[in-house]
Amino acid sequence: MPHTPNRVVPVTVDVTAAADGTVSITCTPDIAGIVKDTSHALIAFTLNTTGYRFPATDAITLDSGKATSDAAADNFPYESWTISDTQAALYDNNKSAKAFGYTVAVLNTTTGQRYSKDPVIDNGGGGVTTVDC
Repeated sequence: MPHTPNRVVPVTVDVTAAADGTVSITCTPDIAGIVKDTSHALIAFTLNTTGYRFPATDAITLDSGKATSDAAADNFPYESWTISDTQAALYDNNKSAKAFGYTVAVLNTTTGQRYSKDPVIDNGGGGVTTVDC
């Protein structure tokens, strides 16, 4: 019996503030792997640290660059959405096998200061090819 790939890929986001004021963000996994032939994957982000929240828009943004913009739009046809202060999601149709850099943004709930981290989505490819949602 063939294995059905997981269509929901969870990523946890943790924020650490050092005594000197330095803020760091950890995403687990740092490289979110989408299994080959997975169509219509949802990358679900959960923020675990109190005192921080996802922004209402652009919580997850793909790194843009001339070489990647068309491929990114082809694989990620929709912007991310913030479901709640601690939940955000990004749709991935996984059309091509390629690594995509992205940025996770969080806001300090007291100061409104924005912090970000740049992990990677590693598409396995072979997802949606001719039919989109």
